[in-house]
Amino acid sequence: MLRKTIKELGLHSIIYSLGGFASVIASIILLPIYTRFLSRTDYGIIEVIDTIRAQLIVILLAGFVPAMAKFYNEANSEDKKRDVVGTSFWFIVVSGLVWIALLFLFDNALAEQFLTSAKFVVYIDLGIILLFIQAFLTTGESYLNIRKKSQLFLIASLSRLGLNIAANLYFIIVLRLQARGMLYGELLSSVIVGIVLVGYLAKTNGLRFRSRLLVNMLKFGLPFIPTTFSATLMHKADRLLLPRFTSLQDVGVYGLGYRFPFMLNSLLLDSFGRIWYASVMYEIAAQKDYQKIYAKVTTYFVTVYVVAQYLLIIMAPTIVRILAAPEYFQAWKVVQVIGIGMCFYSFHNFFVTGAFIKNKTWYLPVSHILAACINIALNWYLLPRYGYMAAAWNTVITYLVFSILNFFLFRKVYPIPFEFGRLGFLLGIGIGLVLINNALFLQNSILEFFKELVFSTILPLLLVFGPYLEHDEKESLAEELKKIHPALASFYTRLQQKSWIKKK
Repeated sequence: MLRKTIKELGLHSIIYSLGGFASVIASIILLPIYTRFLSRTDYGIIEVIDTIRAQLIVILLAGFVPAMAKFYNEANSEDKKRDVVGTSFWFIVVSGLVWIALLFLFDNALAEQFLTSAKFVVYIDLGIILLFIQAFLTTGESYLNIRKKSQLFLIASLSRLGLNIAANLYFIIVLRLQARGMLYGELLSSVIVGIVLVGYLAKTNGLRFRSRLLVNMLKFGLPFIPTTFSATLMHKADRLLLPRFTSLQDVGVYGLGYRFPFMLNSLLLDSFGRIWYASVMYEIAAQKDYQKIYAKVTTYFVTVYVVAQYLLIIMAPTIVRILAAPEYFQAWKVVQVIGIGMCFYSFHNFFVTGAFIKNKTWYLPVSHILAACINIALNWYLLPRYGYMAAAWNTVITYLVFSILNFFLFRKVYPIPFEFGRLGFLLGIGIGLVLINNALFLQNSILEFFKELVFSTILPLLLVFGPYLEHDEKESLAEELKKIHPALASFYTRLQQKSWIKKK
């Protein structure tokens, strides 16, 4: 049962991650172009607009994404499932119209407050329109997730990505619209794909509205407003405070460095979350040995995630040097610090399981609001003194405290025997190797690159051939390798038997 669950999670996560992988590759390829056609101020503006949208979409959606997944999975007939989706859709339509009408009344004030001048109001207006379109996209994507239509989700993601790239290149390079070009490109691609997704939803599900169901969904979903709003503040408050204490140029450098760990986060954590929160988490809860399965899924996913962030952290100087313009080079330090913070953050996805299974969503705002307050307080105090690197370290502290708070909040609500010994070993070894790598930093870029390659292999080898994996896990790994090619499994088994770590 455990292996079946892991395979299903892995299969859908891989399909979802293909869209994220394409997006990451596109971002990497286009980064040298963007950093040469967009100034650091342009990057700063985009970061601030994205931050404002991330905050407001939380209120607009009012927790209906997790509510739709919850009620859809618990519905005992196809008609009731259709009612859940239709009710969610109409609520988001009305909520979206109300919010964009209100926001347009205050667009000049928002520009002065967050972008330092009313002359930037056009960016605020574009962000408001994108907010409305984003709500429809999110609804359509959530519908595909709860129905496990990962292939259709991939097609939609790739289509949107292709349209976005083409539009961005035209608006930025040909028309020289700079930051406005980025927003125009996203708007065009989002409108086209959003219309298709809503059309698909209406055709396959219908758009029936049920007022009584709306009340029940609001009771479950409303706690996600302070929860997700605080989560977004926790992630992005530094982008709103940096212009106040430093400059939009610093926001640009910081935002670029922040982008790399979050691209990886989107590739892995978000892809996993789409299938985890939409269905698999609830399916595991119905199994007899659910506690063991939850614990193992946590260990396996966090291991993969930490190793991926470790590779990014180690290679950060070379990656930034190759992909970004020279004036952005110091962003590699931000990449490393945020990457460490993201490793701590990844734990919370499993610590909060009880909130969803036991309908304790009102517990969630506690950890999120406290973490957001800590992040804002630290940034308010330290940013004027130490600049944007203080924001990066504040993020690490915030994510660590956030995950710890969630663990203690839900450990009695829904006890899960997490394998903290193994995961602590993983984090300790990984951080230790990063510190050693940084202490040996080489000014020669070629030598630094080869040194980074050496360090990037150390942690994966220690995990695969050391004591980290249990005996049955090594056997399972060998079996999976055998399906790929028998010689590969044989080679792994021989290396394992000869491992100096094992002999020692």
